[in-house]
Amino acid sequence: MVPDYPEVYFPHYRSEICLFSPHTRIVENGWSSGRHVHHTMFEVLLVLEGQLTSILGCTEYEQHAGDIIIVSPMMVHDFQVRQAEPVSFFTVHIHIEDTELLHFMGACNQGFYPAEHPLNQTLKPSIQSIIDRLFHDQGAKMGLMREVYTILEEMERYFSVQQQTSPLPFDAELSTQIAKEIQRLVLQNNEEAEAKITLIQDTGGDWLEEISRKLGISRRHCHRVFRQAFGIPPREYLMVLKQQEAMQMLVTSNDSIERIAHRIGYENVQSFSRQFTAWAGCTPSMFRKNDLNERHHLAQRNP
Repeated sequence: MVPDYPEVYFPHYRSEICLFSPHTRIVENGWSSGRHVHHTMFEVLLVLEGQLTSILGCTEYEQHAGDIIIVSPMMVHDFQVRQAEPVSFFTVHIHIEDTELLHFMGACNQGFYPAEHPLNQTLKPSIQSIIDRLFHDQGAKMGLMREVYTILEEMERYFSVQQQTSPLPFDAELSTQIAKEIQRLVLQNNEEAEAKITLIQDTGGDWLEEISRKLGISRRHCHRVFRQAFGIPPREYLMVLKQQEAMQMLVTSNDSIERIAHRIGYENVQSFSRQFTAWAGCTPSMFRKNDLNERHHLAQRNP
């Protein structure tokens, strides 16, 4: 029997995702991931045992075994162990090109999903399956990616419903534009970006004013929208980006420290060195020489 469908030509569909740095880990009291941000990736972290303090923007959550944290792209975050007992967790970063899902996530993701939350209960079986496959059947790539797509599908369904039933607490599109403009001040390692930073410095200009003017909004509105969306002021976000970019260049390039300082917007190496020491607890040269695998995740760009 032939189905009674009209003759319709549908558009092409393409999807590209990357499962980046999945791992389990056991950490002790005093451990911190360090404040960092991912630009086109979101992070999923499931606590397996113990209690983890998860900080998204300026909001802290006490994450217990079975609780899930979902970190939206461009959200500054940190994970810390403040209790005496060690903590075991699984985390993975997922890079996607689906702008609609990213928009839903930026608009509706509440970040913390305790064990009894409906989205937690929907996602946890797939997360557990990913863990099991990574440990016991790494060669089954298609099965692994099927679980990732299941997570994406369930998140898309949940966030799309939330967006229809709840008013957005902020302008997601505008806040994302502001974040991308701030990124361009730091992450474009080319002469044009360096010249732009130098021009703003030399003229005593205000980089946030420059961004506001480009987007056709007031500086005050720019600051307010960004803080509502990401929980921190634009300047603090810029400093986190500078920290990550400095670490990335120190561990992956042969550029001089003076060159790196200039590329991320410092007029002299002394000012950069003082700021970097405040960030990392050591000078740039010590950071470059030492084996600092603990912090390499801060320096990794998106795939």
